[in-house]
Amino acid sequence: MTNSQAQEPPRLYGGWRRSRTLGIGLLNTGQTVVVVAAVLLPILVANVGGLDTLVVTIPLALVVIALACWQRHGVPLLNLAVGRVRWQVATWKGETSYRGLFQEHPRALDLPGVLAPTKLLAVEDSGGSGRVGLVWNQATGQMAATLLLSPGGALLANRSQVNANVAAWGEVLASLANEESVDAATVTIQITPSSGAALADHVRRRIDRQAPDLARETVGELVKAAPRASAQLAAWFTLVTSPGRAADRPATPAEAAAETLRRLDGVDLAGAGADVLRRATDTDLVRLVRGAFHPEDADAPDAQMEALTWDQAGPVGHEEGKTEYEHDGAVSVSWVLREAPRKPITYDVLLPLLAPGRFTRRITIGYRVLPTEEAAAVVERELNAADARAEYRRRTQRTTTRRERADATAAERNADQEAYGAGLAQWTIYVTTTVTDPADLPAARREVEQAAKRAGGLRFRYAYYGQAAAFCAGLPAGVHPLAS
Repeated sequence: MTNSQAQEPPRLYGGWRRSRTLGIGLLNTGQTVVVVAAVLLPILVANVGGLDTLVVTIPLALVVIALACWQRHGVPLLNLAVGRVRWQVATWKGETSYRGLFQEHPRALDLPGVLAPTKLLAVEDSGGSGRVGLVWNQATGQMAATLLLSPGGALLANRSQVNANVAAWGEVLASLANEESVDAATVTIQITPSSGAALADHVRRRIDRQAPDLARETVGELVKAAPRASAQLAAWFTLVTSPGRAADRPATPAEAAAETLRRLDGVDLAGAGADVLRRATDTDLVRLVRGAFHPEDADAPDAQMEALTWDQAGPVGHEEGKTEYEHDGAVSVSWVLREAPRKPITYDVLLPLLAPGRFTRRITIGYRVLPTEEAAAVVERELNAADARAEYRRRTQRTTTRRERADATAAERNADQEAYGAGLAQWTIYVTTTVTDPADLPAARREVEQAAKRAGGLRFRYAYYGQAAAFCAGLPAGVHPLAS
């Protein structure tokens, strides 16, 4: 590395902001509607039933207003209350529990939860690269195709190369805005702790006895250190498409699969710092899904995985709780992104989350790149909402806070960049940790929470009452809230 490279300041990235709709003050549209309705309802009821009704309606209105305005974990209390009620009703109906049955006929049962409408397709690639696996959501018509990746490390790369990789990834996302049938894309990194025994055996069989003593000693020291920080890493890129929105609308599932593979071929990850190993086959998808639900089967032989059908890739039983998800003897906890960093960050912001730990961890970044027309409408709506909030503050003679001024500036900057051709993407992050012994769950929670605190201003919250959905969002099955 030259002195100019060593002294070159790191490039910073930022400019994220939470989408905000038109509302009173800091409230969004939904909160504003609830507050106005809560204020007007006692008046309307009093006109019909008399002033005596105010004794009941006013306290109820105050409670609703408080729930709509106050927030916890970045979510209005009213939304949390509604989610809690819906989850409780689902619990009473038995929808949060699943118990598989053994039946003589294969494919007699579906996968549970959000994976229920999915079907695994094994198609032959017209390019002659072999069999490819696609996940077809029969309820939405979406199809998901996956690329297995080998990510390149950035710790030993020079800064200019890393900046080029980040820029190339931005171009990959921008190119998706021009694909009318692309709904979303996800990138997942799964870190599974390893004892290091496999690495030691692998190295021991390949040591050349004629090698210099220093080289053999160095390799031996590295192998001895490996058990304390050794991990198996798996990475994949999943593209979610709606083939029915393509210009040449496919008439059959085979044509829809061909349309999805064409869109996958258009994704070029060569410059983004990751090597594409291959397209995921149906066996690869079964392994990833089955290994997530039943960790002991993650390293099962290929013959065993090939014998499984798609419905057998899921859990034999599961139980969804408020902040945990039990499945096949394992327990998982999932978090979702609450707030992006407010300050500019460097490229290595996620390294604490990606570092090996004691427990299995899966990090998924989901993107929905907005089409050009929709992006223009969104930024204009954001500007109008910012102007309306500014006018409200002027009329109420309320002083603008620094955070409000920064948000308005960010909205104008995004609009300017979009006007000059920049793309607009919605994104989020899911983090899931899995343990096979429930006694290890508190330690696994602390491990993720401590890593998240070191991740440069990223703030996470539990996926309250949505643990099963957040868990499945990290699988290569096309389940992604931004794509629905």
